[in-house]
Amino acid sequence: MEGSTSGAGGYRPTINIGQAPHLAVPSVYLGTAYGFLVGASVLLIIYARWVATAAYGRQPVILMVHLFTVGFLSMTAMGVLHQWVPVVFDVPAASTRRALSHFALYTVSAIGFAFGLAASNWEAAAIGGGGLALAIILWSAETWSQLARSVKPHDAVFHGTRGAVIAFNAVWGLGLYMAFSFLGWWPEGGVLPVHIATAVVGWMGLLVLTIQQKLNPMFSMSKAEGIRPGIPIYVAGWGVILAWASLFTSPWAFRSGAVLWVVAAIISISQTVQVVRRGKTRDRVFVGVASGWLLLLAASVLSVGFDPLAVVIAFWGLLTLIFSYQSRVVPFLGAVAVAKRLPGPVFKAFSMAQAMQLKNQPVIVGGLGLTGAVLSVLARLLSTPSLDAGAGVVAIGLVGWHVLAIAWGMRRARNQARVRS
Repeated sequence: MEGSTSGAGGYRPTINIGQAPHLAVPSVYLGTAYGFLVGASVLLIIYARWVATAAYGRQPVILMVHLFTVGFLSMTAMGVLHQWVPVVFDVPAASTRRALSHFALYTVSAIGFAFGLAASNWEAAAIGGGGLALAIILWSAETWSQLARSVKPHDAVFHGTRGAVIAFNAVWGLGLYMAFSFLGWWPEGGVLPVHIATAVVGWMGLLVLTIQQKLNPMFSMSKAEGIRPGIPIYVAGWGVILAWASLFTSPWAFRSGAVLWVVAAIISISQTVQVVRRGKTRDRVFVGVASGWLLLLAASVLSVGFDPLAVVIAFWGLLTLIFSYQSRVVPFLGAVAVAKRLPGPVFKAFSMAQAMQLKNQPVIVGGLGLTGAVLSVLARLLSTPSLDAGAGVVAIGLVGWHVLAIAWGMRRARNQARVRS
């Protein structure tokens, strides 16, 4: 199907699933990301005391955060973009060998980086960090090359994807700067908040804002006519630019950027509501999506005041959004792989994916995400480690439920296929 724009900024969500890569590529990224999330959750349970008392500078806490960001969030995003870019922008996927080599380099480097932090082995951490930077550069060059070859319109989805890739590289650049500053080479200069904002808003935030411009109309069977998808993407992007400006001006620039993130979140929620209302179906995935966006809105509001809880709530918001969307996307990935091996049009994958979905899976994800966020907030406000440990258990439960629901849905689809045959 051809992609198109219509009218004054209206966006018609069309894709070419014939360009999908081998299933192994997104699968290894997503599966490994789950492992990193479990590791971060276990650390949260073990070191709940330090998290609940805001001892965020402790080494295990720093390790936990990077297992979540470098491991879970970034590996999930990279795996999704390996699928997203070829399908949405109608370009050939990266070769399976090259994609898996990027994955191997990133994974080994991430593990080495984590080991260095855990063992206070700064040489290992430096080598792992350097490997991560190289892996990100190679992956970004591949993605950038695919975008450059696309003949699709350079619309908000195109620019949002490029912006997220740029932010991903800015994240490791700031991380490298801070590593040198810790050695006393350069003054740190308040870079940490900008580093976090670039990772959460510039990398993951822009990516979520961009990808949902395709997913929301698809899940609600809506053409999204009249919706201007670029507005929240550009508003959030300018917020990140203002955060960077604070490095050279004053903290008020960061606060102004945070205000723009609040505006972007409100616009995104409003546009999602409009798309769903105009759709032909009420997919329950939007229960989980709504839960995630409410958490991200709360995090944006708190970030105006530099409240550290903004980061905690943003992590839960992203976790809830990711698992909510994956409740529909992962079965679709499997269906595409099967459909490409069967005779007939590949677009039968859409109906096959629906047979693999559990309708209430994202509803449970939304409830667990909100529960985990509440536990984390109460743990910090009451300085109660047991609540943070409970939040870690909830995070592990999210992973378990997600994997179980996907396996259950696929088994049900196979049983239905046998009955029909």
